[in-house]
Amino acid sequence: MGVALAAVALVGAWLLSKAWKLYQNYQAAAKSGLPYLIWPVDPENIFFIVLQLPIKSLLRILLPASLHERATVGFMGWEFFDKNRLHERVGPAFILVTAGMNQLWCADPAMATVILARRKDFVQLPLASKVMRFLGENILTSDGETWARQRRLVAPNLNERISAKVWAESLTQGRQMAAFLQGLPGGLADDTISSLRAVAINVLGRVGYDQPKAFRPMELPRTPDAPMTYVEAISLCTELLVLASLLPGWLLRLPFMPTPIRTVGAALANLPGLTKEMLDGERRGAAETDTARDNVMSMLVRLSDQGRADDRLGKGGGGEGKTGQFLTEDEIAGNLFIFTGAGFDTTATTLTYAIALLAVHPQWQAWIQEEIDLVFGAAAAKDASGADGDKLDDYATCFPKLNRCLALMLETLRLFPPVIHLSRSITHTQTITVHDRTYIIPGPCTVYVNNAGLHHARATWGADALDFRPSRWLVSPDNDAPGQPEVLITPDRGTFLAWSGGPRVCPGQKMSQVEFVTVVATLFGRLRVEPVVAGPKGRGGLEEAAREHFKGLMEDSTTRLTLQMNRPEEFKLRWLAR
Repeated sequence: MGVALAAVALVGAWLLSKAWKLYQNYQAAAKSGLPYLIWPVDPENIFFIVLQLPIKSLLRILLPASLHERATVGFMGWEFFDKNRLHERVGPAFILVTAGMNQLWCADPAMATVILARRKDFVQLPLASKVMRFLGENILTSDGETWARQRRLVAPNLNERISAKVWAESLTQGRQMAAFLQGLPGGLADDTISSLRAVAINVLGRVGYDQPKAFRPMELPRTPDAPMTYVEAISLCTELLVLASLLPGWLLRLPFMPTPIRTVGAALANLPGLTKEMLDGERRGAAETDTARDNVMSMLVRLSDQGRADDRLGKGGGGEGKTGQFLTEDEIAGNLFIFTGAGFDTTATTLTYAIALLAVHPQWQAWIQEEIDLVFGAAAAKDASGADGDKLDDYATCFPKLNRCLALMLETLRLFPPVIHLSRSITHTQTITVHDRTYIIPGPCTVYVNNAGLHHARATWGADALDFRPSRWLVSPDNDAPGQPEVLITPDRGTFLAWSGGPRVCPGQKMSQVEFVTVVATLFGRLRVEPVVAGPKGRGGLEEAAREHFKGLMEDSTTRLTLQMNRPEEFKLRWLAR
């Protein structure tokens, strides 16, 4: 009896503490000048995180739609499903009052611009940083001078020379993928997603590590004892990133764990040795030849080693024994992980959603194919071997003319941003002045810049903000000279943040654009695509049923490392020669 009373007393005390915290957070939010919603749960409570899926399903049954949307605002991924509806009702920025820490949700372009510009006040969210730095500190997770130093070293290396290499390797991979798809019986492909991920990984392998690899649909190691390369180990970890970053490797490798989790544990155990072997090999190769290697890893290592030498001579500004203008071994490993894991995953995901959208909207396939044929010539574009496709090899000439293909990427990123929100945090109260008003953001507070909300705002994108219309990104050129490409618009600041914004904008933005455009131009210069689905015909016939099914597949997505479809096994396409 005494034990039971003690347990009840402890639970009661815990509930009272949460209620008091909720009241304190409410008082702070009421002083901010922003609208606020009260959500009497701690969204970072481990029990809530584990149980949120069944809780959300139960609320969907018990609550009317008008209440359900507000009741689920604290669940992970709510903003993707909501688009911008809650912001339209409550306000472009609001505070979510919780029983843990308050959350500022911002879909106001002006406020988002201020938040992202003030990197010293609005710092990286600690939990997000912990997840992304499990292999080492990197440009994404660091703050202050550590971030500035890494940015100075990393960003200049992702230049036009690298973009030209991305173009060349993307052409190679795209041609090989097109030939593979053309060889499938009836053009029926149920592994398009793994094919696109293979293309993205192979491009990064070539450009990042000078490790060329012929195309084939991705087949990662699926048992703990299978041999794996560095890139394969990184890919495995990105599939279960939260587990890989937050749980110790020895726990993941325990015999009773499911095979996929033990395989990720094996990848974690292998990564330090694979990373060291790769870096040692790079340094040996550089010492054995007078010709500088030209890949991302070699440039990072070369600049790091040169920075160390300058520091020892007192030229680097760091002084003997201090971290000057070079990357530590830990930072090289961390940045290679970000370059590989985040770089390949975001590009592959964007390609997947773009091709799904084109399959659902065939009129836009014809629209980009018109441009592809104009730039490359129909014969060169359709030549799967590449023997007559020398025009495609000229990056500087061709890429600037493929604005429709780039508009396709931008519209896909608008509707399906790989990162649906940008996370920041404040430890003490900050003020933000926008629209001639000053708002007080009481700290500590988690800050979310809501990409999904910004990208679906009708005030910015018009009444058709929910619709797929890539032409919204283009305007006619100032002159009517034949052959002049349409001109890409530049959206207003803070309205489109697919690559983040402010000083922390993604340094790999141009690389991802070049890879996307090249792969799309290569595939759709030769092929067209349509969705495939089994089952009874809808009112519009089987073709219309397939399109509706694909729309549902895309909307049924959730965030892992990036936004991913929950049912990729149903993503079946038919690729046909044009």
